[in-house]
Amino acid sequence: HQLNVHCAAIGHPIVGDTVYGYGGEAAPNGGLRPEELPEDGASEELQRDIAEVFQGKPMCVHAKVISFCHPVTKEELSFECDAPF
Repeated sequence: HQLNVHCAAIGHPIVGDTVYGYGGEAAPNGGLRPEELPEDGASEELQRDIAEVFQGKPMCVHAKVISFCHPVTKEELSFECDAPF
């Protein structure tokens, strides 16, 4: 949920998100007004076009790379995987 609303609030909603994505159930752009969005956010037109292409498909959420410090061993771990879509 947090990832979804934060991505929407910076003008980059997650593709296929039926709550915070384009035309979703929640307030558009995570509740921010258009003038509060960053300049590099996806335009409403682009969001609409993407939503039309992916309509009815599941959300496209994927971390290409994720790294963290293991909480027990303190080892730095990093994993990389190409998107399955």
